[in-house]
Amino acid sequence: MRNGMQDRQWQIAAIALTTLACIASLSLMPNTNGLWPALSILPAWMVAAALMAAIFGFVKAARMRLDSPARALVAYLRDNRAHSLGVAAIMLLAGANMVGFMWVKPLLNYLVLFRADPMLADLDHMLFLGHEPWSVLSALAFPASGIIYHPVWFVLLIFALLMVASARPSPERSAVLLSYFVLWTLAGPLIHIALPAAGPIFYERMGYGPRFAALDSGAETTAVADYLWSIYASRSFGAGSGISAMPSMHVTMSSWTVVAFAIFARRWLWLAVFAWGVIFVLSIALGWHYAVDGLVGLAAALATYRALRAIFRSGAVRPELVLNAT
Repeated sequence: MRNGMQDRQWQIAAIALTTLACIASLSLMPNTNGLWPALSILPAWMVAAALMAAIFGFVKAARMRLDSPARALVAYLRDNRAHSLGVAAIMLLAGANMVGFMWVKPLLNYLVLFRADPMLADLDHMLFLGHEPWSVLSALAFPASGIIYHPVWFVLLIFALLMVASARPSPERSAVLLSYFVLWTLAGPLIHIALPAAGPIFYERMGYGPRFAALDSGAETTAVADYLWSIYASRSFGAGSGISAMPSMHVTMSSWTVVAFAIFARRWLWLAVFAWGVIFVLSIALGWHYAVDGLVGLAAALATYRALRAIFRSGAVRPELVLNAT
């Protein structure tokens, strides 16, 4: 009974956060050019989630050596319709929350001036004992690494969400799921506002000098960077076109997946940690982020989960309490 109530309460808080992100962005959006492109991602998100769930279910049925894994999967969905629809609703809400973030992110470029790049670059220089992190990791910026950087992260994020959404209600499940929404809606934008930075790949274009002039991000990453810069320089607005280094949301959400695997699939935790490492080093090697961007994202993910877990375990859970605590 208590877990069921907590399940409803994290959902209410998640819906409130998603609605807040969408209303805030729509009210401040200078034009609607980026409105529909972001929304078009939602169907692709749901199709990817459905395909991954079907593949996982088929493989699981096949490992049980059933005569017809496909028939067994269909029977499971039919017999557990309410649970399946609940998982689908969570995935839809999570996708909508990401769309809201993609509307908010470009707005931050016009509401907050970049100023933290030199400080973050100096911090990286100190952390790596007088070396530039990107130069130390430059060998990892191999051809097509820019393509790997995004799909690996995307697939891992969807899989982790499906895994947690399918688990039984518990304080840990509520904390993990709600932390997903808190990280996208509150932690990411607020940290960006506190430490607005464009990232190494835009360092010279921002007028800070040629410190990263030798950075070779590869053809794929350079093309994306040129697109983002054209949107920023023209003061236009596009879906997901915002420039933001701090925190690295790729690393932040990869850290979230590590938390999810640690609780719900500890046997495969090594895989989540390995993927986190790949995303972290590529974020630096490709020039998108300073090393400290990822470290702050890691700290934000861990702190958010621990705070929410403490709230849900206490039993004194109200949506307004959760929102105020974050």
